[in-house]
Amino acid sequence: MSLRVAALVPAYQAAAHLGEVLLSLAALPDPPHVLVVDDGSRDATAEVARQFGVRVHSFAANRGKGHALLAGFELLRDFDAIVTLDADGQHPPHCFPAFAAAAEAGADLVLGTRVITPDMPPLRRFANRFSSSWCSLIAGQRISDSQCGYRLYRRELIRATPVRASRYEVETERAVRAARLGFRVAEVEIPTVYGDEQSHLSPTRDVPRIVGMMLRLTFEPRPR
Repeated sequence: MSLRVAALVPAYQAAAHLGEVLLSLAALPDPPHVLVVDDGSRDATAEVARQFGVRVHSFAANRGKGHALLAGFELLRDFDAIVTLDADGQHPPHCFPAFAAAAEAGADLVLGTRVITPDMPPLRRFANRFSSSWCSLIAGQRISDSQCGYRLYRRELIRATPVRASRYEVETERAVRAARLGFRVAEVEIPTVYGDEQSHLSPTRDVPRIVGMMLRLTFEPRPR
């Protein structure tokens, strides 16, 4: 029996790109159920999602990507697995079946791994390599791209890995906790896509939170 896999798209100020993402998901050979969590956007993000007939959950104000993910996981709790992908087009929907196939083969957590190309800004390339090495060290399993949000989570993993984080650091904390608990981690190589989209990650607000969470996990007792 095949897994029931849903797509979770956290979206903030994403009206310009969201339609193309949803159109590509709908064009897949086996289109998934899609939930868009509108994180308090001030543009037409929610309206675009509704035009494509997908399920929409909206926050009254911006709360951060982590809150959007946690709300989406709860709303999609009846599915066997959830694939998260960004609304700005950086995560090609045509890779979605590869994540589902990895889960069908037994993986509990499937991580998207971006191909390192000259298109990736040097500072981002360094930060990704540094954080991924740190994550792998404290997780006890290889995590090649700790900052990529294109991922699949099995329902059992989500239930077993409560997180304290609430913004961008949610993804990293859950991956580390899952790996430490012995869940099976697989990786899917995805293209690196950079267009005219702008990252909503704040160097002054979010980066210190990510570093703080990593330090907390580094010194936290390992599960026995």
